[in-house]
Amino acid sequence: MPFKLATSHLSLRQLRAFLAVAQESSMTRAATQLHLTPSALSMLVRSMEDDLGMRLFERTTRRVVLTDAGKQFLPTVEQVFIQLDSGIASLQQSQRLKASQLRIATSPLLASALFPKVIASFRAQHPQVSVVLLDASVDSLPDLVRRGEVDMAVCTANSDVADLSPHLLYVDKLMLVCHVDHPLAQAREVSWPSLVEEPLILMRHGSGLRSLVDKTISKWCKHLKPAYEVSHVATALGLVAEGEGVSILPSYAISRAQAASQALSIVAVALVGPVVEREIVALTPAFAEAPVAVEALIEHFKKHAGKY
Repeated sequence: MPFKLATSHLSLRQLRAFLAVAQESSMTRAATQLHLTPSALSMLVRSMEDDLGMRLFERTTRRVVLTDAGKQFLPTVEQVFIQLDSGIASLQQSQRLKASQLRIATSPLLASALFPKVIASFRAQHPQVSVVLLDASVDSLPDLVRRGEVDMAVCTANSDVADLSPHLLYVDKLMLVCHVDHPLAQAREVSWPSLVEEPLILMRHGSGLRSLVDKTISKWCKHLKPAYEVSHVATALGLVAEGEGVSILPSYAISRAQAASQALSIVAVALVGPVVEREIVALTPAFAEAPVAVEALIEHFKKHAGKY
């Protein structure tokens, strides 16, 4: 069979026929899969071989086996359909996202520290999606999802939401934040026991962050007396920047503050012994399929949140 440079004449029907026969090693089974008669499928394969000017299969009475040329060509055809299916799926998702609205609730800290960049980059990719962001108290977030007032709520992992579906988005570490002139500012890492004698600036009781700090440091100090107890992370950072003490905060909150104000004279230092992490999750209704926009934002959050 003479060799021809005629690949431009190949059709998707021919490529799909080739792929089915290669996978099934049988004209009959491949024809059933493609809802064709064996003779029609055989004609498609034969026309493809004629267009290429080479045999792709060796036919026996029992099996159809790829030739060396067929084996060489198979990965290329498989990749064609992987790319095609991916492109179709992306196009379909884009159309489903068109003119949709996404309602999100999260804590004031997450809303100010992490969400602006996540939403901005998401909207750059999906400008047709309208985003409504509600910053609400942490305790109210699960109920907002239960009542259908928002499509999803983003918060730290909580064992009291068994009736909702949690989707892990991001794992954040607690870090020490101190003034640039503080002796600990030059350390590569600081252990929790070394903080017991420091003037600590902590969140007030009732916050998840304070509970986590108290639980961790209680191994070395049963009756912790912070220098300051505040309601907002911005207040803690302001006090640290003035040299009034050190604080323990999520890394994303420190990074956001440093990016927002180059004038803040603060340094973040890794906390070890132990390393304390918090899981950031998206809560959605447990027994309902998540809207396409929700799924898209969850995947975007997983991919990009760590950069911010």
